[in-house]
Amino acid sequence: MAENEEIKNEQSAGEIPEETVAEETPETGEAVQEKTAEQPAKEPEKKKKKSIFNNKKFKYGSLSVVFTIMFIAGIVLINVILNLVLDRFHVEADLTSGSIFTLSDETVDYISTLDDDISIFVTADKDELKGAGQLYAQTVEFLDKMAGLNSRFTVKYVNLLQDPDFTNNYVETLQNYQVIVQSAKTGRYRILSINDFMKYKLSDGNTYDYSEASMYVSYGGLTVTDYSSSAESQLVSAVMSVSLDDPTVVTFLTGYGESDSSALETILKDNAYVTQTVEIERVEAVPDNTDILVIHGPTKDYSLDSITKVDTWLSNDGKYGKDLVFIATPDPAETPNLDEYLAEWGIEVGKGYVLQFDENHAYYTGSPLPVMQDIEMKTETAYYEAMKKSSGTSFIGYYVRPVIKLWENEGNLANVTVASAYGEKCIMFPFTADENWAPAEDSFSAYDVIVEASKVQFADNNEPIYSKIIVCGGDQLFTDYFTTASNYSNGEAALSLFDANSESSGKSISIVEKSFAAETYQIERSTQIAIGITFAVIIPIAIIVIGILVWLRRRRL
Repeated sequence: MAENEEIKNEQSAGEIPEETVAEETPETGEAVQEKTAEQPAKEPEKKKKKSIFNNKKFKYGSLSVVFTIMFIAGIVLINVILNLVLDRFHVEADLTSGSIFTLSDETVDYISTLDDDISIFVTADKDELKGAGQLYAQTVEFLDKMAGLNSRFTVKYVNLLQDPDFTNNYVETLQNYQVIVQSAKTGRYRILSINDFMKYKLSDGNTYDYSEASMYVSYGGLTVTDYSSSAESQLVSAVMSVSLDDPTVVTFLTGYGESDSSALETILKDNAYVTQTVEIERVEAVPDNTDILVIHGPTKDYSLDSITKVDTWLSNDGKYGKDLVFIATPDPAETPNLDEYLAEWGIEVGKGYVLQFDENHAYYTGSPLPVMQDIEMKTETAYYEAMKKSSGTSFIGYYVRPVIKLWENEGNLANVTVASAYGEKCIMFPFTADENWAPAEDSFSAYDVIVEASKVQFADNNEPIYSKIIVCGGDQLFTDYFTTASNYSNGEAALSLFDANSESSGKSISIVEKSFAAETYQIERSTQIAIGITFAVIIPIAIIVIGILVWLRRRRL
């Protein structure tokens, strides 16, 4: 009984449950009867159901589902955030071997700091462009990146069929696959053709645009050896030319059968100049905003009234500071009024072509006579320095006429040779020569082909101020063939005639064209084996091991 009393005391203290004691403590029959008499009979208890939430399988399975859902939701959220960031800042990696979708550092610096609202309109569907080929996809990529660099740079794609009224904003006839670059600050705009961004290098070593390359491949027997894109350089040049506050304005005069000047105009536009065309007979005077005037290969003689307008503009009310670029026609045109006016400045354009008989500098391509030759830019001139910055100092002359200096200095007039044929083994082939003409050895001489004639007057501070006429011996110097061919420096020579006398000099950005025919990478045999083992053996085995470990872990739950 003493033992039972001790057990009751422990039960009352709550240390051991009664049921446990009754089951585990051996008792006599007396004790059992006594306990039964003391306590009323209990109904048999129903077995308690365990909560499903306490089930290990449910617990771990539910957690697994929850974690999976949270993981997927997190991945989706991160993806959304990253897409928003990428759309805003256009952050991505260019994995192409030639980095054809990457802007140059010069472009990034310029666009990032541009203080102007630039609107870009592309007359095409964006998705269609991206799928049309590398050139078009590159253009879309460049525009997106420019917009990401500067919030004031906007790009909009326009469907001309769905929005025909858009064409009313421009005097030009718009076509598909064009890019219109427009400045809110100046109101100026430029229209570019995406198709013109592609340049083709042919087997003759020169680079041409699509139309020229097609002609030489189809009819000249040449083949394409490389092709590249000038999209970046053309887009940046367009932005620069429309956004400059005070660009140099070059006016091309027409009305007298002038030759095609589009190649020269393109060079100027690509280098931040603004060009305009004026029919001189239909205006009272040369436009006041003109900084440089161009007469490009007239085949008819100027009237005295037109010459007076040009001379009035050059004199600038006696203040000078104006420049005229006169480019002669290679045709034997009779232009007595123009000839007389040039003579007043001490210049005469010869009546024939310069032939080069030094075999080191002559080319007989396409002609039995050496009318194609090297031309040398003379040192100690601003033109030489302007051209020297971007290329060599020689270029190609083709059917070029001699430019003769009637004097070196006379009063306030001075004449300076800008460029000449190489050496003194040259002769002039006269326009009047017949089939029996032959050069006389004693008639060989040196010939100038570009000459600067200038008039000077002095300002109050004794600073000299010049008005100039730069006379070129032929428009073939600056045709599209020579100015775009990569083997020649005619484009740089043409630009130097303007850069040497212009505030726009140096405002362009030199950007290397990106080749689409990039060299493929070669992987060594040992590297190929290592890559094969990694992806075919190591990674699959690692995945299998991880799967087995996960399966064993879950099996024990």
